[in-house]
Amino acid sequence: MLYPAVANILTRIITKEGKGEYYLKARLKAHKGIYIAAAVLPLVMGLVNMLVIHFLFDADTDMAELFDKNTDGKGLSFALALLCLTYLQDIPLLILGFGEEFGWRAYLTPKLEKFMPRLPACCITGIIWGLWHAPLIWYGYDFGRGYAGFPYVGVIAMCVVCMPLSYLLTYMTEKTKSVFPAAICHTAIDSVMNIPVTAAVSRDALTDNSLWVGIILMGLVPALLTCTLLTASLVKRKTAR
Repeated sequence: MLYPAVANILTRIITKEGKGEYYLKARLKAHKGIYIAAAVLPLVMGLVNMLVIHFLFDADTDMAELFDKNTDGKGLSFALALLCLTYLQDIPLLILGFGEEFGWRAYLTPKLEKFMPRLPACCITGIIWGLWHAPLIWYGYDFGRGYAGFPYVGVIAMCVVCMPLSYLLTYMTEKTKSVFPAAICHTAIDSVMNIPVTAAVSRDALTDNSLWVGIILMGLVPALLTCTLLTASLVKRKTAR
């Protein structure tokens, strides 16, 4: 996950373009709301994904009973404790989220935006980002191994879900002129987002529908938010005219 950050630095050295905009200022005071949203959004994604996956693939099970079983009978108190511990664990792991975001959102996408609008720039970044995950998908990391067309369909699926996610993380980066909200969100997506799903959806539902589960986990909420942001931007432009 640190390679995109290394690539950012090496590219600047090789091309002799200098420092330019590094997006390394936190700007926390001016953008507290976005920082909070970056940390909370992965949890919201997890809760929405839990409900969608349950009703699509696991409706025959009792969610409350499964949740009680998976939390050793401790229920909500166990889940909240696990959630807090995961967020604390994410503090040192931020360096990994930063490694990717410093490459994708703090360098590649801004470069592409010099030649095209933000949406296609984010789509191209998303495709490159998805292809970058290909070796892990080959090992079954993101979508499992039991779906038709493994692993090629998984690579294509990753490229697709990375497009709206790229737009969302780019929005955070450009809005704050800082890479840190995107790094926080990325790190929490890799950890916090999965807690509700694994706590209240059966293992059979997750493994039997691994491709679609992976697509929903990473792509559903980002796609909805991206459509909302694009619509709001379009309405704002029409109003300005």
